[in-house]
This record gives sequence, C-alpha cells and structure tokens, in this order.
Amino acid sequence: MPSFSVEYERLWSRRAREVGRELTTEEARRLEGELFQAWIDAERFDELIRTIHANHGHSGGAEDIVVLGYHLRERQDEARIHELFGGLISRRVKAFYQWWPRAVEGHVGGMRDAARACAEAMDVYTEYFISLESLGLHEEKERLREEMRQFQARLPVKTVLPLTRPRSEGST
Repeated sequence: MPSFSVEYERLWSRRAREVGRELTTEEARRLEGELFQAWIDAERFDELIRTIHANHGHSGGAEDIVVLGYHLRERQDEARIHELFGGLISRRVKAFYQWWPRAVEGHVGGMRDAARACAEAMDVYTEYFISLESLGLHEEKERLREEMRQFQARLPVKTVLPLTRPRSEGST
C-alpha cells in the first residue's frame, strides 16, 4: 500500500486537475484531513503512527496527534497508544535536550528553540497522560507524571526517559 504522503500527493494532483488550478492552503489542509480520516476509518493505525512519527517527531501535528489518540482511546488500543505517544515523547524530549545547552549559555535563539521544544514535548506528555487516565492505567499515569516532573526539572535525558516503554506487537 502507498504511504500517506504518496496517497496525499495523488489526491492533491487529482483535485488540482478537477478545479483547474493549484489548491489553496486551506483546500490542501482539508484534503489532508479527509485522507487522515479515511485512514482512521480503514483502521490503518500503524501506518498513521509511523507517518506522525516521521512528519511530526520533533514538532507540529497537534491536530493529527489528538485525533489519532482519541480514536485509539475509543478502541481501548493500549499498545498503539504507547507506541504513538512513547515514540513522540522520546523524539521530542531529545530534541529539547539538543537545544538546552545553548539555552543555558544564554544564546537567545537557543532559549527560544528550547522553550518551543519543551512545549512540544509537554503537549504530547499531556495527551499521553489523558490516554492513560482514559484506559484506567493509574500506575502508568503516575509514572508518566514523575517523568514529566523530571523533564521539568531538567534532569539529564537518560534520567528522564525510561529505558523501555510498552510497545505494540511487531513495532520497530
């Protein structure tokens, strides 16, 4: 099966031919949302998780992350919830720690970028926390809260991120 980006490009080209012009930003965004929803309806969850990790590993994609997280919670799909959010947290926390040394030195751009990376990581932590609560995984939720505290305290990345997170079957 084609990747999300390949299917999107095909749809974009087809739609542009139909209207006889390039799509506006809003039309392209709407088209991408329609494809995303079609993939959810087709239960292509593993592919969507890989797409989100690839396209939004360090930042962005909030709407897609929230929507997919919601559908995974509705399905009580614990393994995929761990895969989606655990993978994003790992990438985003590490992205923060790439900026942090420059921020500590007082580099203005480093401070700005570290703040943005921190916010991106915290957004995912929050969605993961909501998901764990929704699934009734109270012990895991409290472990995640402690990880969030360690991240906020700027403890070393190896202290913040657990060595392992629960993963879905057959994940990479």
